[in-house]
Amino acid sequence: MLYLYIALSLVFLASFLAIWGGGEYVANRLGAERGIYERIVGKELHRLFLAITPQEFVLLHLFAFAGGIGMGILLLGNPIIGAIVGGAAGAWGPRIYLRRAWVARIRGVDEQVEEAMVYMSNSFKANPSLPEAIQDVINSMGAPLSQELSVLLKEYKLGTPLDQALVNCQRRMPSRNLELAISALVIGRTVGGNIPQILSDISNTIRESFRLERVIDTQTAQGKMQAWVMGMMPGVVLGAFYLLDPELITPLFETLPGYLILSGAATLNIIGVSMILKIVSIEV
Repeated sequence: MLYLYIALSLVFLASFLAIWGGGEYVANRLGAERGIYERIVGKELHRLFLAITPQEFVLLHLFAFAGGIGMGILLLGNPIIGAIVGGAAGAWGPRIYLRRAWVARIRGVDEQVEEAMVYMSNSFKANPSLPEAIQDVINSMGAPLSQELSVLLKEYKLGTPLDQALVNCQRRMPSRNLELAISALVIGRTVGGNIPQILSDISNTIRESFRLERVIDTQTAQGKMQAWVMGMMPGVVLGAFYLLDPELITPLFETLPGYLILSGAATLNIIGVSMILKIVSIEV
């Protein structure tokens, strides 16, 4: 333990001397890296419509990193392992949150498009103006689709052609259902189709797609459950043998051949479960 504290002290001293000797360079470098990170985070915060600035998110990220180290040391008891595990959780946690929020936003838009097409079709029948129909959808529906359509409508009012604004919305939001709806709208406007009928057909197509997805999820649920049960059975069997005859199982955890056997079995088990889940995962 004494050697560990000496090593940590030397690392701290070396870091202090490096910063003290090249303080201006280090400060400029850190400032540049922070600026790059703020720009990257700013784009993600903007597309998520979160009411927080990149600078505030960077501070929250730093607090999460420091708090993760403290919590890791407190919960695990070991300062080295706790700092590594807690620091990793604090460093990756905010980024994982943004990624999951983006996935949830795409899923939310997918679920709202079908209803939005019904609103838009009815509105277009009363007033044959696509911007007015989009405005009715914004007034009738909530986030996240209303937010994306609000940006589309603002671009149109600022002078962007409507078809280009629709394409821009499709590029900003990689939603499968929204891409289908916008593609059909642009093609219908180009060839002069019946817009209300096109919107109604899109709504029916999306509704049928959701129905098929639910049917497929129901039919493949048993296969997915079997995959997880098969994946857990080796551990259950190993635990049962350990309770019945510990001397028979102990060499697996104390010898090199045992480690190799366990590693190979775990690898094959993971591969088998992954292959089963891949087989039963069907996309509509």
